[in-house]
Amino acid sequence: MADKKTTKTEEVKAPAAAPAEKKPAAAKPAAKPAAAAKPAAAKPAAKPAAKKPAAKKTAAKKPAAKKPAAKKAVEKKVPTVEEIAAKLQKKIGKKSVAKINERVAIEVKVYGEYESYLYILVDDGKVEVKPYGYDDHDIHIDLPIDDALAIIDGKYDYKAKILSGDFYAVGSLTKLLKVKEVLFK
Repeated sequence: MADKKTTKTEEVKAPAAAPAEKKPAAAKPAAKPAAAAKPAAAKPAAKPAAKKPAAKKTAAKKPAAKKPAAKKAVEKKVPTVEEIAAKLQKKIGKKSVAKINERVAIEVKVYGEYESYLYILVDDGKVEVKPYGYDDHDIHIDLPIDDALAIIDGKYDYKAKILSGDFYAVGSLTKLLKVKEVLFK
């Protein structure tokens, strides 16, 4: 019985090997006439090769069309200065500023997609945020819009920004540190 099983296996292998041997044999005679026709086929072969790079250029244009759509999504996320001021007022407007026993006026220049100013006034135990600049300020800060939003959300790394030179402030840094400790813990 074992002999019959091996015979069946050999029979299965033998037909599979036989057609494989026949295919290369059939291909060899076809290759010889093609070799004779190579000089004539060389010119038409150059034309399809030129068409292939053109197809690649079309594929490169498709992703370029998708990139402007991504930029539009980014533009929609940029809040106006009024929205930033309202968000900041909502976050810090109710905080107790009793520890700050002096008047502190901060002008913040936000820039990026646009350039505008915020005015933060700490006086008489109240905090006010307005969407405009004010000349009589104790501290002036320049921030990209993304950094201003990161400060509001509590995700801003002050130490890293100061050490890297990316934080720009002019004025009384003592007052700035007091305000930072009370409002942006």
